[in-house]
Amino acid sequence: MWDKEIIVMLATAAICMGRHPAEWKRPSGVEIGKPGKDDNKQLKAYRSISLLSRMGTVVEKVVPELLPEEAERTGLLRDRQFGSRQGWSAIDAATILDDRAHTAWKNGHITGVHLTDIKAAYPRVAKERLVNLMTVREMDGDLIRGTESFLSD
Repeated sequence: MWDKEIIVMLATAAICMGRHPAEWKRPSGVEIGKPGKDDNKQLKAYRSISLLSRMGTVVEKVVPELLPEEAERTGLLRDRQFGSRQGWSAIDAATILDDRAHTAWKNGHITGVHLTDIKAAYPRVAKERLVNLMTVREMDGDLIRGTESFLSD
């Protein structure tokens, strides 16, 4: 059993050094029996699961939580960006759109809204662009190196 302090120390070191060791990314496959399947000689009686290293899992959970905090701290996000922000929701965005539309109508303007599902439209992160933006915004260097490492295959 690993001591919690050692795990925190290793995860912090990996992030600070911008390293995500290959051993932490390598899954190991395990076959487990399915409940209610009596004939263990049949392939259908088993389910394959993939397990990652505990350290890889810890670091992969920590970095996505650190990035939004760092983006807020460095002002990387625009005032009206709602995604990946604590305390902002789709309801807030809809309320602002509704308010702007009503204001425009009161002033005699015609109003329209174009909505795009960015996540579906852009399923892959442009690593170089993200790292460049993080550098320009003077985000923490350790976090930049960690992000580069974690986004590489």
